Amino acid sequence: MHKVLLSVSVVLLILPWLALIAAGIYWLWQHAYLTEAVAVFCAVYALAWLTIRGLRKRQGLLVLPVVKPDDAWPPAATEIWSKLDKMAEQIDPKDYPLTDSFRILELAKQVTVEVARHYSTKSERAELDVPLRNILFIAEQVCRDIRQMLDEKVPFSHLLTVGNGLELWRWKDRMASGHLAYRVGKLLLSPIASIPRELGQFFAGKASAYPKGMIERWLLQTLIKKIGYYAIAMYSGQAIPPQIDFDEPVHKPAEKTRRPLRLLVAGQLKTGKSSLINALFGELRAPTDVLPLTCALTVYRLQHEGTGDVVIVDSPGYGDQERWFEENPEQAFGEFDLIVLVCSATQAGHEADAGFLSAMRSWFDERLERRQPPILLIASHIDQLRPLREWQPPYDVLQPQRAKEQSIREALEYISETLTIPLEDCLPVCLKERSVYNIEAVWTGIAEKLPESLRAQYLRCLVEAKDKEKWLMLRKQLANAGRIAVDRVKEIKKGKGER
Repeated sequence: MHKVLLSVSVVLLILPWLALIAAGIYWLWQHAYLTEAVAVFCAVYALAWLTIRGLRKRQGLLVLPVVKPDDAWPPAATEIWSKLDKMAEQIDPKDYPLTDSFRILELAKQVTVEVARHYSTKSERAELDVPLRNILFIAEQVCRDIRQMLDEKVPFSHLLTVGNGLELWRWKDRMASGHLAYRVGKLLLSPIASIPRELGQFFAGKASAYPKGMIERWLLQTLIKKIGYYAIAMYSGQAIPPQIDFDEPVHKPAEKTRRPLRLLVAGQLKTGKSSLINALFGELRAPTDVLPLTCALTVYRLQHEGTGDVVIVDSPGYGDQERWFEENPEQAFGEFDLIVLVCSATQAGHEADAGFLSAMRSWFDERLERRQPPILLIASHIDQLRPLREWQPPYDVLQPQRAKEQSIREALEYISETLTIPLEDCLPVCLKERSVYNIEAVWTGIAEKLPESLRAQYLRCLVEAKDKEKWLMLRKQLANAGRIAVDRVKEIKKGKGER
């Protein structure tokens, strides 16, 4: 009965306005203004529709920061990041209201468990397979980010206390309730003036609802990606808490030393690997012992303006039968940040080169925590291509005109297609004594590969640092525990002596 009376009351309130609208339409029709009025109404609503549609399409007007993956991440991290990115795209703000802290915590746990299970597939509680100190370190990073966001984006955040914020939030709810009562009262007392205003606020609210929903969606997506970013760093072992040496002054800055780039020169027998190294140095150099490698590898070290400190390792030539890299693949592939593959432009068979690359790619495919170093291919002996007697460098292989240029281009395309290496990473050189050509292009190619090489180097050094840190921390912990035990024994003896 109550619902029926309420429905009748609503109909009685609406009927006068419906009658007024009908009378207005009849008046417009009677005075031959109905067509113009309909055209004006359609134009207004079309303009409103186009405005809302344009707002939805031009999201770029709202410049919102986006959490991006780290370029130094290995393939394993990239794989789980794509899953988190898909989760963020499918998030629905209705399922996770920003005012519901329990739902937000549940979302954070879901992201953390997803990352943890990616790295610990066999563990039942993968999210717990991490040292406590790493969790504390990640908590420090998250708190630092939140503090910076408050300082930079939220006005008066450095002045308002938590109590002030809670009080303002309570006042906001009270004011919202009071404003609703005020609008209802205005509508009952002065319906003619209030209805147009309410209609205007209704359509304005519809137009602004989309940006509001977009911001809520962005906040949830940022939460997923931010938590996922730090969870990847934690469970992959990349977030190593820095060690504090209490013997050193806190204000003393740490000296950052850049590790030398490790470059492996590989190729078949008699392709010119040693000649390339001599050309890179500019003169014959004696080997050095900066790396603990086998006697089969010869190590050189030099400084270059574009790349800094570089360790160049000359490897034995391989063939269909000689495959030295299979004896110790970890040392052959895992110890280097850039691979320079030397191939003869006059040689038709590259099965041995394909075998070397296949073994290297397979080794890294089984170790997704590492990143495969970039490959720079050097095509040697280009002076022996047709026409044989012609040697008048420089040669333009990008737009070949002469017969020699065309031969060099065809040789590069053949090697590139056979070994599945991009053509832009294939450089033609001549290493013949007193006719050395295009060595500067090799240095330029090495410099262009430097960002990729540094990412591979970071992950290589990360594994070494984790092993070194594990034993260093254990030694310090045992030493400190021993000191505490000795001090305790001394205190006990001292107490007995006083008795």
